[in-house]
Amino acid sequence: MACLALTTFLTSALTLSHFTTGTRATSELPDDDELCGRGLPTTPFNRTVLTTIGPYSYDPAAWSPWTHRPYCLEANEEPWCVYTNAASPKGHGISIITTPEIAGTTLNILEHPFDQKFFAPEKIYLPRPYKVVDIPGKGKGVIATQKIEKGKAILVDHASLVAAAEYPADVMREEVQDLLETAVHRLGEPEKVLGLSKKGRGDEATEIEDLLLTNSFTVLIQGKEFMALFADLSRFNHDCKPNAFIYFSETTLAMTVWASRDIEPGEEISITYSTAGLLSKERQQALENIWGFKCSCALCTSPPEVLKKSDDNRAQIRSYQASIPQLAQEEKFEEALQQAEHMFQLVEEEGLTDQMSDMYEYPARMYYHVGNLDKALEYTLKVKREIDGFGVPGKLGQEKLQAMEGIIRRLEMEIKIKREREEQFGKQAKLRGKARRVVMGMP
Repeated sequence: MACLALTTFLTSALTLSHFTTGTRATSELPDDDELCGRGLPTTPFNRTVLTTIGPYSYDPAAWSPWTHRPYCLEANEEPWCVYTNAASPKGHGISIITTPEIAGTTLNILEHPFDQKFFAPEKIYLPRPYKVVDIPGKGKGVIATQKIEKGKAILVDHASLVAAAEYPADVMREEVQDLLETAVHRLGEPEKVLGLSKKGRGDEATEIEDLLLTNSFTVLIQGKEFMALFADLSRFNHDCKPNAFIYFSETTLAMTVWASRDIEPGEEISITYSTAGLLSKERQQALENIWGFKCSCALCTSPPEVLKKSDDNRAQIRSYQASIPQLAQEEKFEEALQQAEHMFQLVEEEGLTDQMSDMYEYPARMYYHVGNLDKALEYTLKVKREIDGFGVPGKLGQEKLQAMEGIIRRLEMEIKIKREREEQFGKQAKLRGKARRVVMGMP
């Protein structure tokens, strides 16, 4: 089983049955390297999109960075196209389904090399420290072949297929299927996608639609929703208390699997398909409705009293996530800090630390406001360790890390000044006490 979600659950993002019937002006479907439909989206980085009927350039240099001429269908507003680089990254290729305008603005990040240097390369295991095997009741899964240390990167997997989350209403379902078929079969290694697990949606979806719906993440790229399929990452199974977690970089279109604790050889490496704070019934409903399986992990099959305790913890965490920012806004810092400290205890108990890093910033700010510089520094260092340790690739990560380093230096300087003042005050108090004893004739 390999079916995943990141920022939001995959519900109606690509429910293809909602597309209404439409028409397009096109002749007989062309061969793989030909282009169907009208319009002229020459390359996604050419900001000029011609919408008149005309031939496409046959010069491959005009397609850069793509290895195929864009394959498009007509829509009322503008064409929808498949952009493919069959050679990169890492040999298996990438196909992107979107409009020329979005490809030329939102996805202009691809002007950077596909294999852009990772932010924390020294933390990546090479070769990969796992193997894909058959796991009873789960299909394929991933087993560690060596000890994997907490905070190390197990896998960096670039997207094979990225598809817009919404299509225009005048595009027919069959046309979307055509785009998906083209996008997959143009990849350098299409068999890596075609060999993934499927939920089995019967007549509702074609094989490739089923593969996409079963194995895709919903990711945000510059504020826009896309569905992204990662062929290697799709082999990692779900667990409600996983030993690894995932991070998506919109700079490189890569997903990284990080070890959230030490993992022993022979242990299955798992991630969570659900979001933090969901209770057992909510998780089971989401997993069964969206991905088509009933979770049988150690937590979900534990005794009722253990499961209830976990649900109580997660419900409290969810409540704290809402109340702490509100209390901070109301400047009720003491109450907010008490809740934050308790929340992190529960987070640790539930093994959800990887999903809570953003919350460290709240106690860091609040402890500073109440004058507890040592605790403010403690939580600021935790934020930095999350950024530095678990990798935030690209310019944004570097800028945030530099900002945190500046805050840390300022806090360390303020702590040093405060301690020097306290030390000086202590020396002066000691001298005053000694002077009083001399005046009073005391030793």
